[in-house]
Amino acid sequence: MQLKIAFVSDNFEQYQAFVRRNDNFTHSLDLFRLIEANHKEIYRNYYDLFIVDLSEPWYAVPPWIKEQALQPYYYQFIFISNNPLTDELKNILGTRIFKMIKRNNAAENLNDVVKEVEEYAGKHSFSNDKNSIAKENILPGLMGEHPSIKKTNDFIQLVCKARYAPCLIKGESGSGKIHSARAIHRANNLRDDLFFIKNCEHGTNSELLGDIFGVESENDIFGPPRQALLSQYSNGTLVLKNIEKLPAEVQEKLLIYLENKTFKPMGGKNIIEANIRIIGTTKHNLEWFVKHHRFNPDLFYHLNAFEIELLPLRERKEDIFLLAKYFIQKFNYIYEKEIKWVSAQVEQLIKTYQWPGNVNELKNVIERAVFICNSKEICIEDIPESLKAENENIQQPEYFGNCSIKELERIHINHVLQRTKGNKSKAAGILDISRTTLREKMRLYEIES
Repeated sequence: MQLKIAFVSDNFEQYQAFVRRNDNFTHSLDLFRLIEANHKEIYRNYYDLFIVDLSEPWYAVPPWIKEQALQPYYYQFIFISNNPLTDELKNILGTRIFKMIKRNNAAENLNDVVKEVEEYAGKHSFSNDKNSIAKENILPGLMGEHPSIKKTNDFIQLVCKARYAPCLIKGESGSGKIHSARAIHRANNLRDDLFFIKNCEHGTNSELLGDIFGVESENDIFGPPRQALLSQYSNGTLVLKNIEKLPAEVQEKLLIYLENKTFKPMGGKNIIEANIRIIGTTKHNLEWFVKHHRFNPDLFYHLNAFEIELLPLRERKEDIFLLAKYFIQKFNYIYEKEIKWVSAQVEQLIKTYQWPGNVNELKNVIERAVFICNSKEICIEDIPESLKAENENIQQPEYFGNCSIKELERIHINHVLQRTKGNKSKAAGILDISRTTLREKMRLYEIES
């Protein structure tokens, strides 16, 4: 059987024997560099076999692989790598992966492995599973080697088995709460259009009641008739972001729904049944809200039965470089760059920086750096000045053995104001207090405006 082969590598000089002997075989061979595979839309051609040589592991799966995985025709992949393939890559390609070859003996073994593919294809001896189409954009969970991340990923697999059980995800801003919620959703093999996020932070009582439970008849309070999110995304997932901001009346109706899986639209008479997973996310300690009578305790216990708490990035520093490599690869694909890594100075900076914005902040810093970088290494000049200034402040002593709580608060407020360049609205948002309260504290601590 004649095979049409796409060989993707940045090291073709190592495989000259295979490339030159191409005429001795019945297959045709097209050569692509790794970055060219995306730009030339390799997936738009029909290849029976893809040979991919990875000198470094793929932390971020290239878009062309995801596109290729959706093709319905028969094809196989051979990967040349000394590193194990990521779970995401294995999930996307599944049984399309024919074999892994170690890089140190790939040159001498490649001809034999290709012949093996030819024999299997000629005999049609691949299993039916090898003709199945992989799912698009499968997320294996959170990326990281820290024990808490591995525990979270294991817990996601556990939660998905309780199909409609509510869940609570806690963590600082940017720590991955929505990503975790989406991973739970996708672990149930659900379509992305059955996943919806409703931010509760700035919604009024009537708006949230109307959106979540629907409006059956025209009403001055609840607005025009509309379908409930509980119905619209039935059999899917509804994420209530900043769930601690839900008004008391909405909390009570949500509790009734969780207990009975039924609800009544605003202004309606009929009771509607719907199955949907409710996931609440918060950056606060929800138990504090319960203790101070600002959150329904029964609703809290329903949500808290399955709880995920995400550590801030500064408490799992061993994952920072792994995430940085992932984002560099991801934005290399988007901005058509070939950045390999960062300079020693940048490496030290991202290692010691506290990352108050967590994974989202790291992502934004890397994206900016990749976009403006003009070499194959991210330099200190590619990093925002605010990040470098903040890191210098962090290196200075902040906490003292005999320092009072008020003094610690004064120091922290002062540093946040420096970081936001005196922008009180941004500082108040970071501190999670009102602008008025911030002004009062600035007067109390004699912090110059």
